[in-house]
Amino acid sequence: MLSSPVWRGTPTLAFCAGLVCGGALTALVLTVAGSLLRAPLPALLCWVVVAAALGAVLLRETGVWSFRLPENRRLVPDTVFRLGRHLGPLQFGFEMGTGARTYLPSGLPYVAAIAVALTASLPAALCAGAGFGLGRALMTTANLRYDGESGWDGEWRAHGRELKLLTGAAFVVPLAAVAVTVLSGTP
Repeated sequence: MLSSPVWRGTPTLAFCAGLVCGGALTALVLTVAGSLLRAPLPALLCWVVVAAALGAVLLRETGVWSFRLPENRRLVPDTVFRLGRHLGPLQFGFEMGTGARTYLPSGLPYVAAIAVALTASLPAALCAGAGFGLGRALMTTANLRYDGESGWDGEWRAHGRELKLLTGAAFVVPLAAVAVTVLSGTP
Protein backbone atom coordinates (compact mmCIF):
# COMPACT_ATOMS: atom_id res chain seq x y z
CA MET A 1 0.00 0.00 0.00
CA LEU A 2 2.79 2.46 0.80
CA SER A 3 4.45 1.75 -2.53
CA SER A 4 1.49 3.39 -4.27
CA PRO A 5 2.28 6.79 -5.84
CA VAL A 6 -0.55 8.14 -3.66
CA TRP A 7 1.72 7.75 -0.63
CA ARG A 8 4.73 9.56 -2.04
CA GLY A 9 5.48 13.12 -0.93
CA THR A 10 3.29 14.96 1.59
CA PRO A 11 1.02 11.98 2.42
CA THR A 12 4.10 10.05 3.53
CA LEU A 13 5.08 12.92 5.82
CA ALA A 14 1.54 13.04 7.23
CA PHE A 15 1.67 9.28 7.77
CA CYS A 16 5.01 9.54 9.60
CA ALA A 17 3.77 12.47 11.70
CA GLY A 18 0.77 10.34 12.66
CA LEU A 19 3.08 7.50 13.70
CA VAL A 20 5.10 9.78 15.98
CA CYS A 21 1.99 11.42 17.48
CA GLY A 22 0.36 8.04 18.09
CA GLY A 23 3.47 6.71 19.80
CA ALA A 24 3.77 9.82 21.97
CA LEU A 25 0.11 9.67 23.03
CA THR A 26 0.44 5.99 23.95
CA ALA A 27 3.54 6.79 26.02
CA LEU A 28 1.66 9.58 27.78
CA VAL A 29 -1.20 7.23 28.68
CA LEU A 30 1.25 4.57 29.86
CA THR A 31 3.05 7.11 32.04
CA VAL A 32 -0.15 8.32 33.69
CA ALA A 33 -1.44 4.78 34.31
CA GLY A 34 2.01 3.58 35.31
CA SER A 35 2.39 6.37 37.86
CA LEU A 36 -0.48 4.83 39.77
CA LEU A 37 1.06 1.37 39.57
CA ARG A 38 4.59 2.35 40.51
CA ALA A 39 3.77 4.74 43.34
CA PRO A 40 3.75 2.05 46.07
CA LEU A 41 6.55 -0.03 44.52
CA PRO A 42 10.27 0.32 45.17
CA ALA A 43 12.28 1.35 42.09
CA LEU A 44 14.29 -1.88 42.20
CA LEU A 45 11.13 -3.99 41.93
CA CYS A 46 9.97 -1.97 38.91
CA TRP A 47 13.27 -2.63 37.16
CA VAL A 48 13.10 -6.34 38.09
CA VAL A 49 9.70 -6.53 36.35
CA VAL A 50 11.15 -4.78 33.28
CA ALA A 51 14.15 -7.15 33.26
CA ALA A 52 11.90 -10.22 33.55
CA ALA A 53 9.73 -9.01 30.67
CA LEU A 54 12.82 -8.27 28.60
CA GLY A 55 14.29 -11.71 29.29
CA ALA A 56 11.07 -13.44 28.28
CA VAL A 57 10.73 -11.39 25.09
CA LEU A 58 14.37 -11.92 24.10
CA LEU A 59 13.91 -15.67 24.52
CA ARG A 60 10.83 -15.38 22.31
CA GLU A 61 12.64 -13.24 19.70
CA THR A 62 15.49 -15.74 19.42
CA GLY A 63 13.14 -18.70 19.12
CA VAL A 64 14.12 -20.32 22.43
CA TRP A 65 10.67 -19.85 23.93
CA SER A 66 7.41 -19.64 22.05
CA PHE A 67 4.39 -17.76 23.35
CA ARG A 68 1.84 -15.35 21.97
CA LEU A 69 1.67 -11.76 23.03
CA PRO A 70 -1.67 -9.97 23.11
CA GLU A 71 -2.28 -7.94 20.00
CA ASN A 72 -5.15 -6.64 17.98
CA ARG A 73 -4.82 -8.89 14.96
CA ARG A 74 -6.50 -6.44 12.61
CA LEU A 75 -5.01 -3.98 10.22
CA VAL A 76 -6.03 -0.34 10.25
CA PRO A 77 -9.10 -0.28 7.98
CA ASP A 78 -9.00 1.26 4.51
CA THR A 79 -11.89 3.50 5.56
CA VAL A 80 -9.37 5.98 6.97
CA PHE A 81 -8.73 7.06 3.38
CA ARG A 82 -12.18 8.65 3.24
CA LEU A 83 -10.57 11.57 5.06
CA GLY A 84 -8.58 12.53 1.97
CA ARG A 85 -5.04 12.63 0.70
CA HIS A 86 -3.49 14.13 3.86
CA LEU A 87 -5.79 13.45 6.81
CA GLY A 88 -6.25 9.80 5.78
CA PRO A 89 -2.52 8.99 5.99
CA LEU A 90 -2.29 11.05 9.21
CA GLN A 91 -5.04 8.98 10.87
CA PHE A 92 -3.62 5.75 9.43
CA GLY A 93 -0.20 6.62 10.89
CA PHE A 94 -1.68 7.69 14.21
CA GLU A 95 -3.51 4.39 14.61
CA MET A 96 -0.38 2.42 13.67
CA GLY A 97 1.69 4.62 15.99
CA THR A 98 -0.40 3.72 19.00
CA GLY A 99 0.51 0.07 18.42
CA ALA A 100 -2.96 -0.86 19.62
CA ARG A 101 -4.74 -1.35 16.31
CA THR A 102 -2.37 -3.34 14.20
CA TYR A 103 0.20 -6.11 14.22
CA LEU A 104 3.46 -5.75 16.11
CA PRO A 105 6.21 -7.79 14.43
CA SER A 106 8.33 -7.87 17.58
CA GLY A 107 7.78 -8.24 21.30
CA LEU A 108 10.20 -5.42 22.13
CA PRO A 109 7.48 -2.72 22.12
CA TYR A 110 5.78 -4.62 24.94
CA VAL A 111 8.94 -4.33 27.00
CA ALA A 112 9.19 -0.64 26.13
CA ALA A 113 5.58 -0.18 27.27
CA ILE A 114 6.31 -1.87 30.60
CA ALA A 115 9.51 0.16 31.05
CA VAL A 116 7.67 3.41 30.29
CA ALA A 117 4.80 2.55 32.62
CA LEU A 118 7.00 1.49 35.52
CA THR A 119 10.10 3.66 35.25
CA ALA A 120 9.92 6.61 32.86
CA SER A 121 9.56 10.27 33.61
CA LEU A 122 7.18 12.17 31.34
CA PRO A 123 9.95 13.55 29.06
CA ALA A 124 11.59 10.12 28.79
CA ALA A 125 8.22 8.51 28.06
CA LEU A 126 7.44 11.01 25.31
CA CYS A 127 10.87 10.37 23.78
CA ALA A 128 10.24 6.61 23.89
CA GLY A 129 6.84 7.04 22.27
CA ALA A 130 8.22 9.30 19.55
CA GLY A 131 11.05 6.81 19.05
CA PHE A 132 8.52 4.02 18.57
CA GLY A 133 6.74 6.12 15.97
CA LEU A 134 10.01 7.01 14.22
CA GLY A 135 11.04 3.35 14.20
CA ARG A 136 7.76 2.38 12.59
CA ALA A 137 8.15 5.24 10.11
CA LEU A 138 11.66 4.10 9.20
CA MET A 139 10.58 0.52 8.67
CA THR A 140 7.46 1.44 6.73
CA THR A 141 9.00 4.07 4.48
CA ALA A 142 12.07 1.90 3.82
CA ASN A 143 9.61 -0.44 2.17
CA LEU A 144 9.19 2.20 -0.57
CA ARG A 145 12.66 1.31 -1.88
CA TYR A 146 11.54 -2.20 -2.80
CA ASP A 147 9.32 -3.55 -5.53
CA GLY A 148 5.71 -4.40 -4.81
CA GLU A 149 6.20 -8.12 -5.35
CA SER A 150 8.26 -9.54 -2.52
CA GLY A 151 11.36 -7.36 -2.20
CA TRP A 152 10.88 -6.17 1.37
CA ASP A 153 9.41 -9.41 2.64
CA GLY A 154 12.10 -11.41 0.87
CA GLU A 155 14.84 -9.35 2.50
CA TRP A 156 13.20 -9.73 5.91
CA ARG A 157 12.96 -13.49 5.50
CA ALA A 158 16.58 -13.70 4.33
CA HIS A 159 17.95 -11.62 7.22
CA GLY A 160 15.24 -11.92 9.88
CA ARG A 161 17.32 -13.66 12.52
CA GLU A 162 20.19 -11.19 12.26
CA LEU A 163 17.76 -8.26 12.29
CA LYS A 164 16.04 -9.59 15.41
CA LEU A 165 19.38 -9.98 17.19
CA LEU A 166 20.49 -6.51 16.11
CA THR A 167 17.26 -4.81 17.19
CA GLY A 168 17.32 -6.76 20.45
CA ALA A 169 20.85 -5.55 21.19
CA ALA A 170 19.95 -1.99 20.17
CA PHE A 171 17.13 -2.18 22.69
CA VAL A 172 18.97 -3.89 25.56
CA VAL A 173 22.10 -1.73 25.67
CA PRO A 174 20.46 1.68 26.24
CA LEU A 175 17.82 0.20 28.56
CA ALA A 176 20.55 -1.42 30.66
CA ALA A 177 22.50 1.85 30.74
CA VAL A 178 19.42 3.72 31.98
CA ALA A 179 18.70 1.06 34.61
CA VAL A 180 22.27 1.08 35.93
CA THR A 181 22.32 4.89 36.01
CA VAL A 182 18.99 5.16 37.82
CA LEU A 183 19.63 2.38 40.31
CA SER A 184 23.14 3.59 41.14
CA GLY A 185 21.81 7.08 41.83
CA THR A 186 24.10 8.67 39.23
CA PRO A 187 22.52 11.74 37.61
